[in-house]
Order: sequence, then structure tokens, then C-alpha cells
Amino acid sequence: MYEIQLFGSVRVRAGRAVLSGRDFGGVKPRQILALLALWGALPKDELAELLWLGRPPANHVATLESYVSVLRRRLDPQGSVRRSVILTRNGGYRLDSDRVSVDVTRFDALLAAAAGCGPSRALPPLRAALTLANEPLLVDEPFADWAVDARERYRKRIVDALVGAAAHTLAVGDAPAALEFAARALRWDPLAERGWYLRVAAHRAHGDRAAALRAYDECRRLLSHELGVEPSAELRHLFLDLLRQEVPAGCVDGVVAAIRAMARELAAVGDLRAVGEGAGTSARRLAQLLTQATELADPPARTPLSAVS
Repeated sequence: MYEIQLFGSVRVRAGRAVLSGRDFGGVKPRQILALLALWGALPKDELAELLWLGRPPANHVATLESYVSVLRRRLDPQGSVRRSVILTRNGGYRLDSDRVSVDVTRFDALLAAAAGCGPSRALPPLRAALTLANEPLLVDEPFADWAVDARERYRKRIVDALVGAAAHTLAVGDAPAALEFAARALRWDPLAERGWYLRVAAHRAHGDRAAALRAYDECRRLLSHELGVEPSAELRHLFLDLLRQEVPAGCVDGVVAAIRAMARELAAVGDLRAVGEGAGTSARRLAQLLTQATELADPPARTPLSAVS
């Protein structure tokens, strides 16, 4: 069995042998292997279009056949064309699915197995899929359009899988695992708001209200800076729920510190008249809530928002 890895650098494991980098006989043979592993089967003309980025040479069929010959020999130095895992079919090439396993194909199958399932049934295939996808796809193909498109497509699938895993682990009461999955999702996509929601919710479930407030504030700043938008209504409601919760003994200092950090920023912003009356109203209402939360959490200090600077 030939095991082809596309997450990270292209690698092939065949028994004890491992091929990577220059072992494939050059850039073009390696790219042919990656394309066939991604697409399954390709006519020669279409493969040439992808391989030469839409500008194949005049003699591209003969050149392509020579590259495939090199790749076959590198994959099986003692083999023959007839025994090769690269099959010639209908004017093109495909990999022998009976003898080849591709990590991307397994990843997709595991996501399909998890789709529509409850937490207990979805988590095992999700964990297995995410074990395969520890790195971006095809990192040794940074510029080819077909690789860039595939890499972005799988980046989104990985983020969705991580967010799903975070939601499922939170549902079964495993807040630390939910935090880890949410953090991984945000490393892949810092603007994945569902990942932020689950991070805040997992901190709350773990009993760390201050960390939840800090995570919300980090998300709010990032969305404002990068996209010019506020967090979603769902995430704002979660934040307001956090403010309304009674602060457990021993957690007051952390909660107050998180609240005051947001209060300082609001005080600096003022009434936000420059960005519209609706935004100013929202800011004033949030300022009132922060002041109330500070007073509830720290009765002796009774520090009003206007005094926090």
C-alpha cells in the first residue's frame, strides 16, 4: 500500500521507504503526483494545463509522459508500467485506488462520517480527521494556482472541523478540550467568530469568567480593527450573560480587571459620535453595564466608569 500525504509537504510511504522532496525526480513529477492524489483522475491535456499554469508547451503530451515515467520509476524502481500505481486510462492518468491511500481522501471521509451525528458519535471521526490535518495542504507548492485554491478549500474545512469538535466537546462537558479545539480553530482563522464564541463559552463553562471576558474583548477589538464590525448578536448576548452572572468568591479581582480594561477603552472612545448615533448608543449602554458590573463585583471600591482611566 502506498500512503500519500498532502497535508504539509508531499510524502509517500511504501512499506519502510519514505519519499519526499527531491525523491520524486523533480518538481513536475511531484506536482503530477499531488494533482492525481487531489483529483483522482485527469486527462493528459487537463493535467498539462494545471501543471504549466495554463501555458503548456507545444510538445506537452510527450513532456508529460516523460515526467510520468520518471515518477513511476521513483515510486517503484523495480516495477514496470503495467504494475505501476499510476494507471493510464482513457487518455489520461489516475492512481490505483486499491493500492493507494491519500490523507486528504481519508480526511474527507472522516468528516462525512461525523456530519449530522451527535457529540458522542461525531467526536471520534472528527478527532481522527484533525490528527491528519496538522499542517496546511501542500506547503511545498506555495504559488501554483491549483495548490493555492486547494489549500484554501481545506483550510476552511479544517476550521469547520475544529469548530465542530469544540462545540461537541463543550456539549459533553469537556471544557478544556473545547478550549483547545477553539484555540486551534482561531490559529487557522483568527476571524472565525464561531471559534471565538466557543472559546468564551468554554472559559465560562470552565469557571473562568475573567478569561471569558478577556476573550470577548480580544474578539471585539480584532473584528473592529480587521472588519469594522461588532461581534454577532449571539456573542454579545453571551457577553451580557457573563456580566449578569454573580461573581464567585475568589474570582472578583480577575473579573474586575477584565471589566476595567474594557471600561478604559470605552472611556477613551467617548460617545463615538463620529461613527454614528447607533454606535454611540450601543457604547453608552455597554458602558452602563460595565459600570454596574464593576460596582457589583467590587462594592467597596465603587469605581465609576468616568474614574477609570
